[in-house]
Amino acid sequence: KVLVVGAGVFGLSTALHLSKRGYAVHLFDYQPYHENGYAYSAGCDGASCDENKILRASYGNAKLYQDLALDRAMPEWQRWNELLSKTPAGQLPPGVTPDVPLWNNCGYLRLSQSGLEQSEVETQANFPKEIRHTQYRISDAGRRRDAEAEGVASAKIDPFGRLEKGLPTDGVLDMTGGFVLASRACAFALHLCHQAGVEAHLGAPHGLKRLMRHGQAITGIVTNDGREHHGDLVVLACGGWTPSLLPEIERLVETTAGSVLSIRLPQDRKDLWDRYSPERFPVWTWNMYGYERRGRDIGGLYGLPRTPEGVVKIAFRGAKWTNYSVQSQSSGNRLSYPKTDVGEIPEEAMRVIKTFCEENLPDLLELEL
Repeated sequence: KVLVVGAGVFGLSTALHLSKRGYAVHLFDYQPYHENGYAYSAGCDGASCDENKILRASYGNAKLYQDLALDRAMPEWQRWNELLSKTPAGQLPPGVTPDVPLWNNCGYLRLSQSGLEQSEVETQANFPKEIRHTQYRISDAGRRRDAEAEGVASAKIDPFGRLEKGLPTDGVLDMTGGFVLASRACAFALHLCHQAGVEAHLGAPHGLKRLMRHGQAITGIVTNDGREHHGDLVVLACGGWTPSLLPEIERLVETTAGSVLSIRLPQDRKDLWDRYSPERFPVWTWNMYGYERRGRDIGGLYGLPRTPEGVVKIAFRGAKWTNYSVQSQSSGNRLSYPKTDVGEIPEEAMRVIKTFCEENLPDLLELEL
């Protein structure tokens, strides 16, 4: 009997696959995900509750991640797309429809100002030969022609118009990558968990109150309603809350925050809906390892095409932030803890994003960030 605490992407995946292997699995979360569909707008505050997330195999020399993505994850996402498309709408959870795929293979453009970043050199060296044809070096006119000949939209090669303007730029358009619609994917995964026999305990009474211990062993959990749940194994999949729940790891794992801006495209701006559609606009990164604090070099940025609802996301992860607002009941150390009700981002993150947009995406600065 396995107790999985946390019904985000890691908890869901763990519960689903253990259940398929014959384990009795109980899944706990204080969020009523079966009712709110993992929607951020409905108060869901886990990192999994998001418009979209990048799906990639480009991990430099981290070949384990590359192989998991190419050989295991991407084929499974494709299978989920096919399964979803064949499921009657009336049998699906709220917010999930058979006509909108979860995984969109729109391409992943990794850009830098000059030359390839070291991680890109490593990625290209590690990618198997059979997918090398999906990698287009944008500074190579021959490969740009190859991309267009093979049906890749020209706008995906130069979405910021830097080549057209003669601005310094280099990089690779990787047509194995793209994005998944994160909240929808979690809602569908919860649906699959129910089908696989996972017993889900969702909502405020079922949140974790404390772990049950016997000597060095964790024997179960107590939920907010006071009930004890015993298990042979307890899996904590609580994202940024995990260090505050398990004192043994508080010196090993630290909670940090990135900075994400969402821009909702006006319904009457068909030009923007077309420009930022996944058919014409890729997932992208810019100078991912080139950020200097308050320096002239702008980097550590990424973004995604618009969602079906017309939301474009731009994010900065060149620097992360901590929030030491909780004290460990075990050690007395101050711990970084998720702060999920923030309606603004740090000034430095906004400076980097705005500086980038002024040169590359000025039409988004006209809209509410």
